[in-house]
Amino acid sequence: ELKSKRRELAKVEGVAQFGAQIKLLGQSVVNYLDLCDTPDKCGEYLTKVMVQVEELEGRFAEFDEYIEELSRKREEVYEAFEGRKQALIEQRNRRAGNLLKSAERILAGLKHRAASLDDINTINGYFAGDLMVSKLRDIIAELRDIGDSVKADDMQTRLKTVQDDAVRQLKDRKELFADGGNVLKFGRHS
Repeated sequence: ELKSKRRELAKVEGVAQFGAQIKLLGQSVVNYLDLCDTPDKCGEYLTKVMVQVEELEGRFAEFDEYIEELSRKREEVYEAFEGRKQALIEQRNRRAGNLLKSAERILAGLKHRAASLDDINTINGYFAGDLMVSKLRDIIAELRDIGDSVKADDMQTRLKTVQDDAVRQLKDRKELFADGGNVLKFGRHS
């Protein structure tokens, strides 16, 4: 009778303890999901929660009904973190796309403005100190911050190309045209 009573009490205590541990696990999941602000953090926190689930499985190994519930809980946790990760990836991709569109509009304006400048120092000064060039560089930095270094590097290259093209076109205009652009020059002949 004593052994039977002891098992009965252990089972009642195990039920209460398991219920409390499941609630703590649920709170941990909610807290970690709130802390996930990047896809990488989702993976990190998922690992932490899975360690907690493994510890619970070890602690309640003698109760078969708890193992099944922990298996279901593991799947729910995995799906929750994967859903959060996908949402963050989609959000980051939308943000990167919007930044890229903005950068392309700015780049088109810079190209047009740089083509109208008539001195190499003016072109270099324009690309060194103009507000729109600075804004484009900020967008490039933001693209790097959100983890899209490919688009950031592409924009950086395109900005450099626009500056180089403006200088090259100015040199070509000065070498080929005379008299304000109305006369072509071929060596010493006009």
